[in-house]
Amino acid sequence: MFKKLAVALALLSAQQAGAAVEYGDYAKETLDTLIHDYPGRYRDTDNFVGAAQWMEDRMSPGYNVLRQDFTWTVRGQTRASQNVIAYNKGLQDDYIVTGAHFDSYYGRPTLEALDDNASGASLLTEIAHNLSGIQTERTLVFAAFGAEEEGLRGSAAMVKELEANNLTGNLKGMINMDSMITGDMLYAHAGDNSVSNPALTSLRDQLFRISEELGVKLYTNPGLDPQYPAGTGCCSDGDSFNILDIPVLYLEATNWDIGDKDGYTQTTNPAVPGGATWHSPATDNEEFLTSVFGQERITQRLHDVSLILTRLLLEWSNTDLLYSASSAGQLERVVEESLRRQHQSLNDLHDGRRQLLSLQPREAGTWGGAVGIEGQSTPADGFDTVPQGRAQNTMAYALVDYQFNDRAVLGSSLSYQRNKDKLERDGSVKGDTWQLGVYGQLTFDNPLWLTGDLSAGRASLDTRRSVYIESGDGLALLDHTLNSHTNANFYGGRVNGGYDFTFAQLRTGPFAGLDYTHYSVDGFSDREDLRTAVDYQKQDFNSLEASLGWKISSSFSVAQHQTLLPYAHLSWVRELSDGVNDQFNIRDRAEGAVRSVSIGAPDKSFGRGGVGVQWLMGDNLSLYTDVSSRFANSDGAQTQYTVGGAFRF
Repeated sequence: MFKKLAVALALLSAQQAGAAVEYGDYAKETLDTLIHDYPGRYRDTDNFVGAAQWMEDRMSPGYNVLRQDFTWTVRGQTRASQNVIAYNKGLQDDYIVTGAHFDSYYGRPTLEALDDNASGASLLTEIAHNLSGIQTERTLVFAAFGAEEEGLRGSAAMVKELEANNLTGNLKGMINMDSMITGDMLYAHAGDNSVSNPALTSLRDQLFRISEELGVKLYTNPGLDPQYPAGTGCCSDGDSFNILDIPVLYLEATNWDIGDKDGYTQTTNPAVPGGATWHSPATDNEEFLTSVFGQERITQRLHDVSLILTRLLLEWSNTDLLYSASSAGQLERVVEESLRRQHQSLNDLHDGRRQLLSLQPREAGTWGGAVGIEGQSTPADGFDTVPQGRAQNTMAYALVDYQFNDRAVLGSSLSYQRNKDKLERDGSVKGDTWQLGVYGQLTFDNPLWLTGDLSAGRASLDTRRSVYIESGDGLALLDHTLNSHTNANFYGGRVNGGYDFTFAQLRTGPFAGLDYTHYSVDGFSDREDLRTAVDYQKQDFNSLEASLGWKISSSFSVAQHQTLLPYAHLSWVRELSDGVNDQFNIRDRAEGAVRSVSIGAPDKSFGRGGVGVQWLMGDNLSLYTDVSSRFANSDGAQTQYTVGGAFRF
């Protein structure tokens, strides 16, 4: 399975400022209005009309919303009600229905119906709200059912319409919430269709794994009443979907260990008459329930159910895998960019050495060299590609070269680099890189010159990335950190040529060059045993940069035995090969699916410039500093600041 994925995916759930948001807050707002403004919300009442509009208002942000009108006949009398349905559009047509009825028991105008089922209806709006604006791979449908209390009429009408329009083929599951407060314990059941087909327990089993991970205690029907097989639920809107032979998940709060052991006796609390509050205006209301259980019961239940069901839908819709693939693709791009900068650091080191040898030539037939250390830093604002942050690099090196005559120099270098690229949310790419280089320079009778380099490197890379999904109001829906290790090799060659005009100690003139490098990053895998862990394929890419520019350098004494060697260069660069990859194939370990992540094509035409100075102190010591940057590049300036020192011999 392949899916195109844009890097902008990671930005769809941006953090917003404001007070801390908790799971259950949005549901509590929905619940308060349902029970206080719209008690007795059953068909043919103004309160049902108002409640339906309230459900639409609460579910509409970020979704398409529709009303489904339906009718049924009882003893020759036609009755009518309505469902409120919200849906997004995933990258796939497969979808799941999450539902809860919002009507109250018929004919009781003062019934707040907080437990049955303002609790489930309010959670429906919260879970939809949590996932609003987030690109999902599979499609999500949220259904607020009418007329559940009159025989599951709303859910039955929805199933009938889906069948009539041939829309059941892509329906892969149903989740139902009903009566989440009064019961002693939270339960999750599969549909009774799972008795003959155990594969249909998948949603229930997945939710139990999630609840254990998130620390929410969950139970299932123990099967003490033979009418209700162990692990199955019944008697709510989920029943209408069992006939479709799909996984059905029932969420409820009750106590299957007491009374007739059929789930209808909800609690052992002696303050609740008969152990249940079903359909009772005197007990299924906020005043009574908070006096018996405390406000914390409502707060905790809304929190816990929202927490685990939001995660369940993130996973079922593969949104977690989608975001993980995006994060992994971005990580691979950062690895490639980091290797390119390390290669460029060696080029800059060779260029600095050649500048010194040109302006401070040695006698023919002599050896020379230097050992040194330098530090480099690239601020975060130099990168335009998420999630790249500040980059730092420290390099220790040794150079040795031989002056054949006043025209030819040949040398070699060995360097070790320790680099760290910071990513978002404490992510990073850390590398230990060894590079071996050969450099040379030829100067002709006229002011023409020619330089060349060969280099090879090997990097050991430790990576750390974040898979973080946030709701529109700042609620953390998923926060995974994954670590991995890989190795990379690269090799290449470079040739530059130019013409220098000389004015006393000033040299300036045009230059042109070609720089080829092949990079190869081994395949690797995330270490953690998490659903979002992935396998990375081997990466290979080639870079062939052509450059045309102008440079200037000089040499002048500032004190006894002290010399400054300032320089500057400006060039236009064109990438003639593919350059860094713009697409990565990421294989998730949860399902084995491969997603193609598109990061965006790199900018292949841009400018590059730099300015710096070497300070020679006596015969052996030198200090230097450099600022280099690229410009007119859509991927960011990547301005780099370098400070170093060397002992020359």
